[in-house]
Amino acid sequence: MSSKNPYSQAAGAYVKIATATDQRTMEATVLLQAAQKLEDLMQRLESGEKVKLEELGDVLNHNQKLWQLFVSDMDNPDHHLPQDLRNNVASLAFFVFKHTQEILIETTPDKFQVLININRCIAAGLMKKPENAAKAHKQPPEAHKAMASDSVA
Repeated sequence: MSSKNPYSQAAGAYVKIATATDQRTMEATVLLQAAQKLEDLMQRLESGEKVKLEELGDVLNHNQKLWQLFVSDMDNPDHHLPQDLRNNVASLAFFVFKHTQEILIETTPDKFQVLININRCIAAGLMKKPENAAKAHKQPPEAHKAMASDSVA
């Protein structure tokens, strides 16, 4: 009689998804999950429910840690994004940090919507295929060779 541990099964499923998913999709997924947690909390506050400060802190801290990872990633000089785009992501992250502090100082449901919108908009952008990559995939292999020889000449 074999009993399978549900935690092991869940961990195994996560590993399969994580390895089968590209970086952009994974980042979009965690941003959407964080947005959902923020929205759930916002709706509970809107309904008048008393939310424990610890739970509020956990949800906001989770979102802030995601954005800290993005800032750290943007600081990598070998990052593939252009410097101006990396600067924009870092600036957006610092806005998220500041707005998170404002929520902690004065918690109102409407303040959550800004963080939810930011996470969802960035996730939507991450889920789109970059234009150049999409065009390259649509071209026949001969076109790739011609483009490579044109750029060398």
